Amino acid sequence: MSFILNSKTLFIISLITLSGCSNTSSQVANMVKESIIGPPDSVISARKIESSPYASIYVRVNKSSQAYVLLAFAEASQTIPATPFSKKNAELKWVSSDAAMLVTRNGRLLKTVNLFDGNLVTLSSEQIDPISLGLHLTSTPMQWQSTIDWQPGYHFSYKQQSTFTFIADETVIINESPVILKRYDEHVFIPKLGIEYNNQFWIDATSGMVFKSNQKIAPNLPYIDITLLKPYTFEDIK
Repeated sequence: MSFILNSKTLFIISLITLSGCSNTSSQVANMVKESIIGPPDSVISARKIESSPYASIYVRVNKSSQAYVLLAFAEASQTIPATPFSKKNAELKWVSSDAAMLVTRNGRLLKTVNLFDGNLVTLSSEQIDPISLGLHLTSTPMQWQSTIDWQPGYHFSYKQQSTFTFIADETVIINESPVILKRYDEHVFIPKLGIEYNNQFWIDATSGMVFKSNQKIAPNLPYIDITLLKPYTFEDIK
């Protein structure tokens, strides 16, 4: 998955295709104009991140170069109920220059499109994700069951069992500043395959917001590291 802007035209076309009637071409063009997508291992100054009108993240797939990525779209979920952590549980869509896409909700990776090694097709559950409830709250259950689909191959409807564990308070550098965050590990087990692995989440002790995560895209696929630089304002979702 490349996050380097090889062609502004390709980027604009991919965004217009995804946006339908919800965004005008001029708005998309402005987003491209405002984008600061640099060379491998991009490091954007805190001042530029703050001055940008768009939510942003750093992304690294396995040991690839770090890339700076802007939010393309935010859609309020019509199926997930409101939670204390996020009133609208927005699905955030982060799109790269080559039309690859990440979809997240409250820091949880839900879907990927056009990644080189393979893609997470769907991650779903009849239970509310503990991350959406807020891992920092004593009332949040530390057990969760979900269903995952991924490609390549026809891997559909695999049941997962997750157990969350608080590890420690850790210092993470975000926007050039050290921030103390609570690290939680998610141990994921897929009984049918006998596969298990760990995801990591670093959250704010007060809000429960995920500022950094290292999540496996799917079994036998790479990890993806996501660092939140500028959060999206959920109240702005229409």
